[in-house]
Amino acid sequence: MQRFTYQIRDGAGASQTGVLTAGDLTEASRMLRRDGKTIVLLAADTEVEVQPKGFTFGIKRKVKRDDVIFFATQLAVMVDTGVPIAEALDCIAQGTDNLALKETVTDLSNQVKSGVEFSKALESYPRVFSRLFVALMRASEASGTMGTMLQRLSEYLEQERDTRKKVKGALTYPVCMLGFCILVVTGLLLFVLPRFEKIYAGKGELLPLPTRILLGLSGGMVHNWPIILAVLVAAVAGIYFFARSTAGKIFFDDLRLRLPVIGTMTRKACLARSLRTMATMITTGVSILEGLQLTADVAGNYFYSKMWTDIGKGAEEGQGLSQQLIGNKLVSGSITQMISAGERTGQLGPVMNRAAGFCENDLRIAVKTSTDMIEPIMIVVMGAIVGGIAMSMLLPIFSISRVMAR
Repeated sequence: MQRFTYQIRDGAGASQTGVLTAGDLTEASRMLRRDGKTIVLLAADTEVEVQPKGFTFGIKRKVKRDDVIFFATQLAVMVDTGVPIAEALDCIAQGTDNLALKETVTDLSNQVKSGVEFSKALESYPRVFSRLFVALMRASEASGTMGTMLQRLSEYLEQERDTRKKVKGALTYPVCMLGFCILVVTGLLLFVLPRFEKIYAGKGELLPLPTRILLGLSGGMVHNWPIILAVLVAAVAGIYFFARSTAGKIFFDDLRLRLPVIGTMTRKACLARSLRTMATMITTGVSILEGLQLTADVAGNYFYSKMWTDIGKGAEEGQGLSQQLIGNKLVSGSITQMISAGERTGQLGPVMNRAAGFCENDLRIAVKTSTDMIEPIMIVVMGAIVGGIAMSMLLPIFSISRVMAR
């Protein structure tokens, strides 16, 4: 047997708290509901108390994207099989080993039991459940299709996660190689070249120009490393704070679109995410205007967000989506034609879904092509840098008789 702390309300709304003993949480819940009481809070004494909403920052930060996908998938299955939302939330909370998710879902369950709508309870955790998640749940509550909506949302989140992983996977290798290259060059300049400087001491004017440049750079780093380190720290901090500002976000988002390889992947990823979001919103009954606003929120790039926001303003004035996309450099002509066909046939949602799949397939090909191209380029660049340093230090040896004779 186990002790449970509870808080209940009777038919008149009076609150009552206490402790009871039962075999498990289900039995305790059944005992409290037997007299027609409404459960506000029911928790085992060994459970961690859920923090108040105002102090859940740590919880929100630890609930990951995969946890949200797990939550949506499990909840969809239970709701589809007829399990009440509160009981489904309790079951998910008991079945997860993630303490952060457990506490979050337990608090959602408590809010639902106290009479709060599920979509309203989700708004208590804006850093866990996106505006898209909340909007779809609000629409499902109005239409009575929560199970179907949760399943679509779970599929959408999985597709978005896969897209993010593809882009990150394509960038991981070159970033790691670049970091390794920087470490190798720094090590050579700080620890290897100073030894050559002693060998070539007093013969500076006779050394080849590349050798003199490298020795000068190495000496400058060795003798002024505190200043260099301070400048680097200040530069990184400056870039960090600039990137968090509005102007910085616009600058880096524009840069991401203009870079040769990364720009192509960024365009395809942002467009695929936008179309998939818009398709999900339309097919689940959310209004076009609200769908455009939420699409702008999740686009992932300032210029795509602005594009969808501007389209939303045009839609308020009666303009069609495809009409506003004609000539837009952020959306290809083929996608615009697809959207135009969807508007004419009344199948905008399914058409956007297929267009999103088309963009995701393009992204998959672009990622593979970029990865295949970046690997040999990085190897050649690293070889040229390290080999150039080695050759610069060995050049005097090729003419050692002339150098040592002086």
